[in-house]
Amino acid sequence: MDKVQAFITSIPYIKELLTEDTMITVFDHEKYLYYSPSTELDFGHKPGESLPEGYLNYAMVDRGGTTTLKVPKEEFGVPFTSISFPIKDDKGDIIAAVNAAVSTTRQEMFKNIIDSMDMVADSLLGKVQHIAAHSEELSTTAEQIQKNTEKTVEHSSEVTHVTNTIKGISEQTNLLGLNAAIEAARVGNEGAGFGVVASEVRKLSLDSKNATETIEETLNAIQNSIHSLQNDFQEITKSSQEEAQLVSEFMNEIETLNETSNKLKSFMETNFN
Repeated sequence: MDKVQAFITSIPYIKELLTEDTMITVFDHEKYLYYSPSTELDFGHKPGESLPEGYLNYAMVDRGGTTTLKVPKEEFGVPFTSISFPIKDDKGDIIAAVNAAVSTTRQEMFKNIIDSMDMVADSLLGKVQHIAAHSEELSTTAEQIQKNTEKTVEHSSEVTHVTNTIKGISEQTNLLGLNAAIEAARVGNEGAGFGVVASEVRKLSLDSKNATETIEETLNAIQNSIHSLQNDFQEITKSSQEEAQLVSEFMNEIETLNETSNKLKSFMETNFN
């Protein structure tokens, strides 16, 4: 039994040992000597059938020894990796060649899934970064508003001091008006004009007091609203900071997903190409 026939006889056992479903073809420079298709790859070759004109596998083996070729899906409808190697006689001359082809459909499918994962991860990362930027701006704005609110509280306290001063002046004016009225009553008709002035002064004092009380009530309402706003903005600032933290953690998770995807892609390229 020559080397070629011995190899052909062993092919069924070799296919049993292979972990991948493999199409195996044996041929010389003229015809096919043996053909065993795989589940996905079947070109319909028959032993004894002449090689098609320009058949590249034998020419590549004859020219360069063992060769590996990746064939895209567009060529034959199924993507596959093809390995061809020579069978030599005792003199070292090439008397035949063997081609083993394995479908890479699953690898292509995994690659497409990984590419899709990468696209989704990149898209998510871009959106999260955009959200993070807005979240940071919102946090900064909320902090600035809180500072402005605190200043407003300080200013409203100053206004309170002013109203207290006006209230004191009103009380003093009322006291002066009362004293003037007493003095006018004491001098009788000669102090009548002075009594009118005293009456107007007391009326002005009363109006000032009423206005001051109204201002105080309004100011108290404003201060209460400002304090409420201050508490609200503190909550907004806290929520913004928590949101920024969550966004940062989410970005880290996406980066981890990208790293895992790259590792898986590298593993596939190393083990399936």
